[in-house]
Amino acid sequence: MTTRVLVVAGGALVACMLAIGLADDLHRRIPLFIALNGAAFVAYLIAVRAVLRSPSASRSALLAIAVVAVAARIALLPARPELSTDSYRYVWEGRVVLDGGNPFATPPADSSLTRLRDDDFDLINHRPLTTIYPPLAQALFALGVWIAPNVVALKSIFTVFDLGVVLVLIALLRARGRPATHALLYAWSPLVVVETAHSGHLDAAGAFFLVLGVTLLAAGRRMWGGAALGASFLVKYLAAAMVPLLLKRGYRVALPVLAATAAAGFLPFLDAGDGITRTLVTYGSEWSFNGPPFMALSVLLSEESRARFALMMLGAIIVLAAAVRERDVTRYAFIVIGAALLLSPTVYPWYLVWIVPFLCVYPNRAWLAFTGLIGFSYWVWVVYEATGAWMLPNWVLALEYVPFYGPYDAQELVESFSD
Repeated sequence: MTTRVLVVAGGALVACMLAIGLADDLHRRIPLFIALNGAAFVAYLIAVRAVLRSPSASRSALLAIAVVAVAARIALLPARPELSTDSYRYVWEGRVVLDGGNPFATPPADSSLTRLRDDDFDLINHRPLTTIYPPLAQALFALGVWIAPNVVALKSIFTVFDLGVVLVLIALLRARGRPATHALLYAWSPLVVVETAHSGHLDAAGAFFLVLGVTLLAAGRRMWGGAALGASFLVKYLAAAMVPLLLKRGYRVALPVLAATAAAGFLPFLDAGDGITRTLVTYGSEWSFNGPPFMALSVLLSEESRARFALMMLGAIIVLAAAVRERDVTRYAFIVIGAALLLSPTVYPWYLVWIVPFLCVYPNRAWLAFTGLIGFSYWVWVVYEATGAWMLPNWVLALEYVPFYGPYDAQELVESFSD
């Protein structure tokens, strides 16, 4: 029975992804995207319910999960990214690295790089700013451009990492005595599929190394786990939240390996000086989007900088408390990644790619709902086209966050962190 449900739900999911991939000018057809993404999410929830109710993982169910996971991603790979322009920035930076330049030192707008511009140059975001993406991300950008100077090559690389997450999750689930079919919660997540195979975001690569590091640490392979976490940090800095746990006895051997891996990655770019952190500081001190706790605190404290500081301190308290209390590295990762997302002033949909792998182990209803509802945040394109302002109306924020912070889901969220 479970396999039949998976076949029907999986077929609907793939059909929705194919329709999204075939839609032109998707950022100008946001209601269509929301409808298709919503239909895909309903199919996903039906499949999630089926696998969570099944006490075991049959071969036929695993085969159905694998086939649909691959087919859904293939359906989106040829499409031009329309919901985000980040992948065009990736291609540009890969081109700069292959040309011998340093993206931490020279922004796209610099006249010395004019010879590298192509027809997609106008699609590159934040052109006056140097890169925010760490060294391993730069290496992946360069690899994609070396294969082919277009977004499809890079999307394909990130999709390989994306599917790699599924394989690591199966190993993690089996080690914890859970059915391997629970990997469906990541493998079929419409958010993960769209943000990786369609929009080409690098987050799946960072999540791969994070989940690999957690799995290795849990298996007692501390040094390899530290190296994997260092690689995750070099894709996107979120893995730094794992450091407090590594200060505990039993994990300490992983910390110098993580530090050495991270330091080695930055060596080729040190000539950029403070350019290595310049845009990261700008991001942390100035950018905000779709973060209600930050918005509420900014009003309450009458100043955005105070709100950022308060959220940073609260986040630090949560991370340190979790490090003191938690012995389970997987639960620790779930808690600190979740806290980082909830307290961030900026919450784009692709940021949630980092939390979805842990929902396979902790299938929290609040987080599952949020991965679907955050698709409404793309309504920002409708507002932008009409007014030129990059902001969300209050009704969109309510659709996203009221179910998440609702009485039942809030209680479940707290209980999942306190069990």
